[in-house]
Amino acid sequence: MNRSLFRLSVVLMMVAALALPVFAKDDALSLVPANAVTVGMVKLAEMRTSPLSSMLFEHTDKMTADSEAAKFIAETGLSPTKDVDVLVIATSPRTNLGSDADVLVIAEGRFNAEKLSKAFVTRGAVQKNGYFTLPEKEGDSPAVAFSNSMVIAGTEKAVAAALTARANGGTGFRGANGLGLDLARVDTKATAWALVDVTRASRLAKGGTIHTGKGQAGDALGAALKSLSTLAVWATDTGDTLELGAFGVSGDGETLQLLEDTARGALSALRLAVKDKSPDLVSVLRRFDISHKDDYVRIEGSIPASTLREMMAKKRASLQK
Repeated sequence: MNRSLFRLSVVLMMVAALALPVFAKDDALSLVPANAVTVGMVKLAEMRTSPLSSMLFEHTDKMTADSEAAKFIAETGLSPTKDVDVLVIATSPRTNLGSDADVLVIAEGRFNAEKLSKAFVTRGAVQKNGYFTLPEKEGDSPAVAFSNSMVIAGTEKAVAAALTARANGGTGFRGANGLGLDLARVDTKATAWALVDVTRASRLAKGGTIHTGKGQAGDALGAALKSLSTLAVWATDTGDTLELGAFGVSGDGETLQLLEDTARGALSALRLAVKDKSPDLVSVLRRFDISHKDDYVRIEGSIPASTLREMMAKKRASLQK
């Protein structure tokens, strides 16, 4: 039952890990810890109304994690794919040099707080000062808090801190050094984005390594990424195209040159890999642009909706064989 309770809390926020902001509506962003090492946002509301992204929602309402999750959703009247508009996930270190982290997941949308409270209490959750804890046999107890417009979940320390920040007007994440400042480099129209403080996040990864694939290209990319201060990726769904972008920030010119050379090599290798099976994709990849500025390398490009639909159709056909 304990692990089922934890899965139920995740159902509330993480309907699907869709690849990776509404900058004008940043209630969730205002609760991100100022010292966060990773932050990501997905605008699910925009994805639902897009002809392109809406394909991802076609069958999600028919799927449930397990029978307990299905029962929980029925009791609360929750429809994650319809009720969640914005999803934010952040990770922050518990100590400056330690490897332990607190995880915070924030969902904005429409929720029935009364039904959620009743459902959690009947499953053994313990109510504390504004939130519920979900008992676990090992490790930290996960926690969840909710109103009719927001759900906050994660480790108990992270949830308690987010509630305090909300009462005090926010954490000041946007003005904080590091990720808060680099957020301004991300496309403001992005449907989804993720920011990583590479140096500090690597301490939280097992063995402090960044996995970038095998072979010479993977090794070269890994070497470049380890020397970056910040890494970001984003995607913008316009309905007709999926616009993709990424950047890496570093104060070292050699690191940026290595990253640029590796990115150009990876695009060339990808064009060769798809030229026989997906020749139309070759011209799409040729239009991706790589620019090198004083302190960052930026990659941008777009994929037409028709190309994406063709790729998805081929993928489905191969899985059915």
